[in-house]
Amino acid sequence: MEQTMMAVRLFEHGGPEVLKYIEAPIPEVGPDDILMRVHATAVNSWDLRYRAGNLPQPLPGRPPWPLPFQLGRDAAGEIVATGENVTKWHPGDRAVQLPHPPCRNCALCVRGLENLCVDTAYPGHQVFGGYAQYVVRRQDAILPIPDGIDFETAAATMWTYTTPLNCARQAPVGPGDTVVITGASGGMAIACAQLAKLSGATVIGTTTKPDRDEALSTLGYDHILHSTDPRLPAQVRELTHGLGADAVWDCVGGNDFFRLSLSCTRLGGTVIVLGTPTDQGSRLELDALALIGRQVRIASVRGATLRDQQLCLELLADGKITPIIDRAFPLAEAAEAHSYLEGQRQTGKVLLLP
Repeated sequence: MEQTMMAVRLFEHGGPEVLKYIEAPIPEVGPDDILMRVHATAVNSWDLRYRAGNLPQPLPGRPPWPLPFQLGRDAAGEIVATGENVTKWHPGDRAVQLPHPPCRNCALCVRGLENLCVDTAYPGHQVFGGYAQYVVRRQDAILPIPDGIDFETAAATMWTYTTPLNCARQAPVGPGDTVVITGASGGMAIACAQLAKLSGATVIGTTTKPDRDEALSTLGYDHILHSTDPRLPAQVRELTHGLGADAVWDCVGGNDFFRLSLSCTRLGGTVIVLGTPTDQGSRLELDALALIGRQVRIASVRGATLRDQQLCLELLADGKITPIIDRAFPLAEAAEAHSYLEGQRQTGKVLLLP
C-alpha cells in the first residue's frame, strides 16, 4: 500500500484560496482504529465558517480549534485496514463516519444527551475530517452503509439529517401542524422538510430566490414563500387559518430571520434556531414583552445522539429520506466548491470526491 495520499489542508484562516491541496502521509492505524479510503465527503456551512476563522468558543470538554487542519464533517468510504483490537470491521466493508461520535460515558451521555457529550472530539471540528483520500477513525466512530446506498448519498446524509432529527424532538410537529422552514434550498432545510413531511405536517419553505420555486416544490415543501416579501407573515397566517405556524425551524439564522420566524409563529408556538449566517454575527435580539405576551418558546439544537445517527441510516435504507445532491467536485477543487457554496448557488448538498 502507498505511504502518502492527497488531502486538502487549512494552514491559515481566510477565503477559499487558503485551502491547499497537498501530499501528506497516510495516517497511522492504532489498535482500536480503522483506516478508511474516502470516496465522498460533503462541504457544509460549518466548513466555510472554520475556513474563515468565524469560530465560537469550544464547548466545555472540547479541545480548541486547531491549525493546520483538515475539514470534513461527513465522509463515506471503504475500510482498507484495521487495528489489532478490531473484530467487527474488515477490509472491504463500506462505512460512514459519525459526525457526532459520543464517548458514551460522560455525565451528559449517560443522561441521554450524547449530542452534548463533554468528552469527545468531532471530525471536521477537532479531529482531521474527510477532505482526504484516507482517514483513521475509532472502530466505534463509524456505521455501516446500508446495502443499495452509494458513497455519495451516504456522505450527503449524516450531518444534514441527524441534526433535524434532534430538531424534531425539540419542536415536534405532526398531522394537522404547520412548520415553516427558512432557507429552503439548503441541504439541511431540505432534510427538515422531508422529516417534517414524514411526521405528517404541512411544510412551508421560505427562499430569497424566486427562480427556485418550481424546483423546491418537488423536494417536500407544500408551499414556497419569498423571504424578501413583507407580506410573508400574513401569507403564513392565511395558510394556517389565521393562527400562524406551530413551529419555525430556522436554518438561516441571524437577526432578520429570527424576527421573521417570531412573526410567523402562532401563540404558544416554537422557534428552533438551527444555525447562524457564516458572514454575520451570532447575536439575536428580541422584544421580551412580545415574547411573554405570545408565550412563544425559543429553543436550539446542537448535533445528534448515536440513536439519531443510526436512525438516519435506517430511514435512508427504507427510502423514507432522499438527500438531494446538487453538485460534486474533485477533491483538488475544494476551493471552487467553497466558492460555489458561499455563493448560495446550490439546491441541496455539495460534495467532494477524493
